[in-house]
Amino acid sequence: MVCVRCGRTFGHLKSALWCPDCGTEGILDLQYDYDLIGKVLTPARLAQAAVRTLWRYLPLLPVRGSKRVAPLDVGGTPLYDARALAQTVGMDQVWLKDESRNPTGSIEDRATAIAVARALEDNYSILTCGATGNAALSSAALAAAAGLHATLFVSREASDGDVAQLMLFGPDVFIVEGGYEDAVRLSLRSAEEYGWYNRNKAINPYLVEGEKTVAFELNEQTHGATPDCIVVPVAEGSAIAAIWKGYCEMRQLGWVRDLPKMIGVQAESAAAVYTAWKEGNDPVATQPQTLAESLAVGAPRDWRKAVAAVRDSRGMMVTVSDREILQAMHLLGERSGIIVEPGSAATLAGLNALLRSRQLPRTLSAALVIAGGGLRHPGAALEAAGKARTVPPDFEQVRTTLQRSLARTPF
Repeated sequence: MVCVRCGRTFGHLKSALWCPDCGTEGILDLQYDYDLIGKVLTPARLAQAAVRTLWRYLPLLPVRGSKRVAPLDVGGTPLYDARALAQTVGMDQVWLKDESRNPTGSIEDRATAIAVARALEDNYSILTCGATGNAALSSAALAAAAGLHATLFVSREASDGDVAQLMLFGPDVFIVEGGYEDAVRLSLRSAEEYGWYNRNKAINPYLVEGEKTVAFELNEQTHGATPDCIVVPVAEGSAIAAIWKGYCEMRQLGWVRDLPKMIGVQAESAAAVYTAWKEGNDPVATQPQTLAESLAVGAPRDWRKAVAAVRDSRGMMVTVSDREILQAMHLLGERSGIIVEPGSAATLAGLNALLRSRQLPRTLSAALVIAGGGLRHPGAALEAAGKARTVPPDFEQVRTTLQRSLARTPF
C-alpha cells in the first residue's frame, strides 16, 4: 500500500483504509507481486478460462478467492465497434465499452463486487456508503445477493424512483437533507461508530481495483490493439485512475506495449478535478448544478490519482455543458442504439469538443466508457430527445405527416 499524498509505503493495513499520517486525504494505492502473478496469469491462460466475469482476473484483485462473492455476474460487458457513430463524428474508430450491462446497470458493480467479497472474507454483516444513485443501487443489490445488509445514505437529489428501487432490496435507506458530500460523511462516521464495512469507493482503496478490470477486458476484446485514447466520465476520479492502472499493470506484465492517452470529462459546474489538472493546484470544492447526477461531485476525494492518470498518460481533460451532454445523449442513441445516462453521454460530448477544437486529431481511435445506462433517467431522455408527435386515428393525416417527414430525412 502506497499513500498517493505523502508517498509513504505500508504493508497490509488491516485496520485502516487510508494513510495513518495523512488521514482521509491519504488515499492508498495497492501494489502487487507482479513477478509472481505473471507466472500464474497470462494471456494464453486467460484465453482458455471459462469464467467470463471480472473474477477471471482474480490474481490481480485484492481478494483471497472467488467462492465468497455475490452470486451475480459482474464484468464481461460488451465492447461495441460503433461504426455509424465514428462516421458521424468523423473518426476512423470509436468503441463503446458498455457498462450498463452489469447487474444494476453501471460500472459501480465492479467496485461493489470487491466490497462484498472483502466484507464476507473479513466477517462483516453490514456495509454502508453515501451516494446519489448508481453506487447506492449497486450496494443494495449485490449486498442482498450475498446475504449482507446495506445501510445507505442518499443525498436529497435522489429521485423517488431511485429510492423506490433501493427499497426493493431491503436496505436501510436514509435520505440526507444535504448533498453528496454530506451523505458520504454520515456513512463514514457510521462505519467507524458501528464497525460496518466502508463501501465508499473514493476512500476504500480496494474498491477501485474492481474497476481496473475494464482495462483488462478492453485489451482482450480489442485483441491487444490498445486504443489511442480512452474517454472516461470523471466524478470522484476513481474510474479513470483505475483504468489507467489496469493498463500500467498489463504493460508491467508484458501483455501490452502501448499505453492509451486517458481523457477525462467533467460537467462544467462539477469540474474540480479538471481545475486541479489544468492549474496544478489542489481542487476547490464547488456546488454542482448539473443534470448529470453521476458527475455531481463538488469535493472529489480521488482527484490525485485521476490527475496523475491524465498527466502520466499524456492525456487531457475537458469540461462540457448540460446542453452538450443532452445533445450527445441523443446522438449516442441515434447512432449506436444505446441509451446512456447523462454522465456517460459526457464522454461523447467531451470527445466532440476536443475534435472541434483540434486538440485531438480525427485519425485516432477512441474507446468511450459508458459508465451507466439511461433507462433509469426518463426525465433526461425526454429533455434530450423531445416529445413524439400525436396524430388522430386517420391514415390520410398520417400519410400527410409522413410525407413531410420523409422529405426531411437523409436516409
